[in-house]
Amino acid sequence: MSMALSEFLDIVTKTPEERKEMQDSLIRLMEMKDEDIDFSDIPKITDFSRFRRAKPHFDAMREHNKRVDAERAHKQAMNISAMEH
Repeated sequence: MSMALSEFLDIVTKTPEERKEMQDSLIRLMEMKDEDIDFSDIPKITDFSRFRRAKPHFDAMREHNKRVDAERAHKQAMNISAMEH
């Protein structure tokens, strides 16, 4: 689980009693069974007309990541080469 610095600082600045209350709440949430979660206040989705397949977006992101990784590897190789000379 990642935590932003502001979230960490928010926890650190709490009193011991507040931190204990947070910890107890988290423990209760972790022990809760899925079937005990109340979803009644979440509206049901009935209109799926705006849904789109995610695969094209994932494909585009994969290609972008390949380019970024190749560029990063090239820069790293150039830095290593420059340090050797």
